[in-house]
Order: sequence, then C-alpha cells, then structure tokens
Amino acid sequence: MRVTRKSDYGLRALCTLARQYNGEPVSIGQLSAEHKIPEPFLEKIMQELREHGLVEATHGRGGGYVLSKRPSQISLREIVQALDGPIALVTCLDPSLKCSIEADCPTSSIWEIINRKLEEYLAALTLSDVLAIARGGRRS
Repeated sequence: MRVTRKSDYGLRALCTLARQYNGEPVSIGQLSAEHKIPEPFLEKIMQELREHGLVEATHGRGGGYVLSKRPSQISLREIVQALDGPIALVTCLDPSLKCSIEADCPTSSIWEIINRKLEEYLAALTLSDVLAIARGGRRS
C-alpha cells in the first residue's frame, strides 16, 4: 500500500490543527503556506475530512478549521480511510474490486492477516502520538 499525497497532506494539516487544539481556527491560507500544499487541493482535502467528522469549519473573518475531537481521539486509520477509502494492501482486499483468482489464491490469507495488523496499528496511533513522536518523544 502506498500512502497517497492526499493522506499525507491531510495528516500534515491535521497535525497543525492538533497543535492548535482549543485555540483559534486555522485558515486554509495558513495551512497551505505552512505545508506548501496548493490551496485548491487542500480545500478538497479539508472538505472530505469535514464530511467524515474529523474537522469543523467556521466561515467569515477569523474562520478556518478546528478538530472536531481531541487529538488523542483521532486515529491515523480514520484519516487514511476518510481520504483514501478502505485500506487494502492487495487487490483482493479492496471491497470495490474483484480478484479473478480469489478462490484459489495461495496468498490471500496472509495478505488478510498483514492488512488487519496494519489497520490495527493505524487505529492505535493518534494525532497526539504523531505530535509526540515528531517532538522526539514517545507515544502517549
């Protein structure tokens, strides 16, 4: 599985919002400038995050985005799934695709196990953990 640019940019923006948690909303312009993300693309990303309940938007002067939950309550799995859909390391694990050899595949079981472990790990990592690790600390 390759993490897309969308998930990478979304995680970066959410880290900024996590650092500002309980503070003022952060504008698209601020997020775009800080992370060098094109504003139109970032607007689409933030819209998807809002639709999945991870951020809230305020409009008007002083408006912007804030997290809708505490940083410790937002997992990396939620973020990746909100922006990229189901986590599927191989085609046979993607519910929107159909594998032509699924019934006779000797490797699908092992990919299921690896995929499940990855999802569990991403579910266990939160925005708070990402910030702590970035500061050279440990997971909370």
